[in-house]
Parts: sequence; structure tokens; C-alpha cells
Amino acid sequence: MRQPQPRRSCLETAPAIVLAGCFAVAVGACAETAASTPAPAAAGAAPAKEVAWGDMSKDQRIDYMKGVVAPRMKQAFTTFNPDRYAKLNCVTCHGDGATDGSFKMPNPKLPVLPNSPDGFKQLAQERPAVMEFMKNEVKPKMAAMLGEPEWTPETKSGFGCGECHTTAQ
Repeated sequence: MRQPQPRRSCLETAPAIVLAGCFAVAVGACAETAASTPAPAAAGAAPAKEVAWGDMSKDQRIDYMKGVVAPRMKQAFTTFNPDRYAKLNCVTCHGDGATDGSFKMPNPKLPVLPNSPDGFKQLAQERPAVMEFMKNEVKPKMAAMLGEPEWTPETKSGFGCGECHTTAQ
């Protein structure tokens, strides 16, 4: 199981009325999977045993990201905006972390999320299609792919926008 880590969720400062639109412009992942995620098998190898994301080694995670997450992510994002995401790759989401091999998240080079309800209201007005895409496609599918629940204001745990994005100070 994934080790609990402090989360800097973009939703912690937003009231419930704003939560429906609290997903920002950025790159996320998109895939529907079961609660546990299979570690991909090498070409010609026997099917891999299902391994939860939190139990995967770094190499298994990299293989899973390359073999499962990236292709599905690219499909979802190119469907949403084919021009902007035509060259989607590891650097798109992980930034310098993809280059240095750390794959550290959240990525400060992704759009920084507002830290106030008014900031989210403004973002939802300026970018409604992106906000809906992140809320209805990216967050739930990425949570499923990682075998985590979605972040909610009630639980303040699970996969949410703070996994990928930093929040304005």
C-alpha cells in the first residue's frame, strides 16, 4: 500500500460550492483500471501478477507508466486537444523529474493552482472546458489507475489535483 504522504491539495481551501470546478489546466493521466494495477510484462513474458502502485518498485512503476499510463494519457489528452497535446510525453507531466529520473511530483512547472475560492471561480470562468475535463476525466481515471480513492473534501485523502500541481502561496 502506498505510504501516506502530506498532500498539498488544491481543494483544501475551496468551499464545497467551488469543489465541482477545482481542477486546473494541466496534464494528468487517463485510464480506467481496477483497484490494483498490473505490472506490465516484458514482450513474450508470462502475464504479470497484479501489483498495487504503492507496492511496485521504481522500475515497475516506470514500466507501468510507459506501457499503460502514457498511451492512455496521450489518447485522452489528444482527444481533448489534439494540437496542444500532440507531443505528450513523460516531461509533459513530470518536467525536470523526467529528465533527472526522480519523476518527483507535484511538478512546479505545471500551472500553479489558486489558493482561494475566488481564484478557482475565476479559473472555472476562464477555462471551463479544461476544468470539466480535469474533474470528469483526469482525476477519477488517474485515481483508479493508481488504485486510490479520489480526493474529497470529507476525507482529504486520495488522488487529487495536488498530486500533480502546486498551489499558489
